Amino acid sequence: MKSLAAVLYVLSLGTYQIIIVQALIPDSERKVLDCNVTGEWHSELGSQLHLSAVGPEVRGVYRTAVESTRGAAGPNREAKVVGVMSDGPQPTVAFSVLWAKGSCTTWVGQCFAVPGGGQVLNTLWMLRSAVTSFTDNWDSTRLGEDRFIFVRGVESP
Repeated sequence: MKSLAAVLYVLSLGTYQIIIVQALIPDSERKVLDCNVTGEWHSELGSQLHLSAVGPEVRGVYRTAVESTRGAAGPNREAKVVGVMSDGPQPTVAFSVLWAKGSCTTWVGQCFAVPGGGQVLNTLWMLRSAVTSFTDNWDSTRLGEDRFIFVRGVESP
């Protein structure tokens, strides 16, 4: 019971601090910065994502730095990206790739502009590996998260 009280205390203290800090910032300084998904992004594991957004559609190329099994992503470890994104200054985004050997990966997340001019794309991913039989289904799906950092704006891939 003491641990629950401690957690509630910490949460309430954190909420109080957020309310106080927000109250001290004038409305003119609370502007949400725009996040533009078009460009080149790198994940924390070294994968490269090139995106081009036109309206709600997202297209591009993903080059993975990791594979579930050697050769699963194909000889170039690269796949076309197809997806969608919401409207607004910090859009939500969902995109998928189909790998050479039949597996597919989907990412869903949100693009955030960060102080200092940077951008980050926080995502959760799901990889579905192609299997040869129903009995292999139990280990064919993996989940994780990726954080992509904006490298530079580029032309459409």
